[in-house]
Amino acid sequence: MTEPPLPRWRVFPALALGTLMATLDISVVNIALPTLSRAFRVPLTTVEWVVLAYVLAITGLLLTLGRVADYLGRRRIYGTGLVVFTLASVACAAAPTAGWLIAARAVQGLGAAMMTANSAALLTASFPPAERGRAFGAFGATVGVGLAMGPPLGGLIVGHLSWRWIFLVNIPLGILARWMLQRRVPADRPHGPRPDLNMAGALAWCGALVALTLGLSTGPSHGWGAPTVWPAFATGAALLAAFVVVESRARDPLLPVSLLRGPLGITALLTLIGNALSISVGFHLPLYLEEVLRFDASTSGRWLATMPLVALVVTPLAGRWSDRFGARVLSVMGLVMTALGFFVLAHVGETPHPGHIFGGMTLIGAGLGLFTAPNSSALMSTVPAHQLGLASGLQATMRNLGIAGGAAAMAAIVATRFAAHGGGVLGASPDGGALHAGAFALATRDAYLAMATLAMVAALLALKQPGPQAATEP
Repeated sequence: MTEPPLPRWRVFPALALGTLMATLDISVVNIALPTLSRAFRVPLTTVEWVVLAYVLAITGLLLTLGRVADYLGRRRIYGTGLVVFTLASVACAAAPTAGWLIAARAVQGLGAAMMTANSAALLTASFPPAERGRAFGAFGATVGVGLAMGPPLGGLIVGHLSWRWIFLVNIPLGILARWMLQRRVPADRPHGPRPDLNMAGALAWCGALVALTLGLSTGPSHGWGAPTVWPAFATGAALLAAFVVVESRARDPLLPVSLLRGPLGITALLTLIGNALSISVGFHLPLYLEEVLRFDASTSGRWLATMPLVALVVTPLAGRWSDRFGARVLSVMGLVMTALGFFVLAHVGETPHPGHIFGGMTLIGAGLGLFTAPNSSALMSTVPAHQLGLASGLQATMRNLGIAGGAAAMAAIVATRFAAHGGGVLGASPDGGALHAGAFALATRDAYLAMATLAMVAALLALKQPGPQAATEP
């Protein structure tokens, strides 16, 4: 692969800053939803769409935008995404109504999708194979920081400034990222022939992912039998089937099925599972710490910082090690360590020693840190240069689906096992009192044992990843 004309580590900050903005805006708004509900005088079910509109736009468009960028140029699409994201942030900050804000967030999601779909591809094109693990290690740490910083940063802004500043801070960052992109990231030429995209296939894929993500996102809060949930799943399944049929007949398919039968399919599935495992801790453990162990919010926050901080340290190191040893050994080790961490947390009980919680979260943080960067590097190394945008879009799609699916799976398992252990319907206490702590502890045990099993299954799957040669061959 030809080296870029600019030093490759000068490329990294421009891509990292854009990705940090796009990732941060997934979670930074969550804590402001009650404030938005009061400001616009609308119910929480309405302002939930401020989050959903952003997530649905990103998830549905990632693969198509990655594929289009392979032809039009990845820097061009990424840069356009920065402009769209920044302008949409202005529109969000100026929103006079909830409907305006929701629409602006959908446009912001479009900009974020244009960046997210191409960041990994630009990173891969800028670094030789022997250094990609190190680059993806640092990049994975950036994504982790974005996800972890969202809630505390949102709380700080809402507590001391107006909610509008959640979006206004994107403006100087977007301008800086655009300037660095132009100065530091070399322009790439189109790769391969112009894609003859089948619009029916692209629309079916987008519609399927939007419907499935909608069902996964609203199921835990609205109930799995809610009128909006099962129809969303049915629609998503039908559109996914239509996508397979249409693409199998397309001359130039959006997602060639043959690619998914090889290493790309394995690493994409592992990406989905890894993110599902990660979110299952952050999604459920706060409830356990506060409802069963009676920690206050401040104490829970300090405990919850353990996992992302450990991952933040381990992920860059894992990237360096994957350049030497390949993805397979680190992915397997990381997933086994993650399974052990879930096994430890599953047996915390109602009166744990602090070291028990710390040990489980440290194992999971270190395990996912070992897994993330090598898996990302392996995924991007499984396709030729002209399909890097496709692989980048697929990777980001699997990450988003894993986050939504992991949260939904935890909610479903805990609610089902809570009822089985005599706790009744979770969240339906007739007097608004505390839930049954013993039943919740047992439900948590069952859920985390299920996650430990999933991590071990993923470890077996990771044995099929490419060996060390993938880290050194162009």
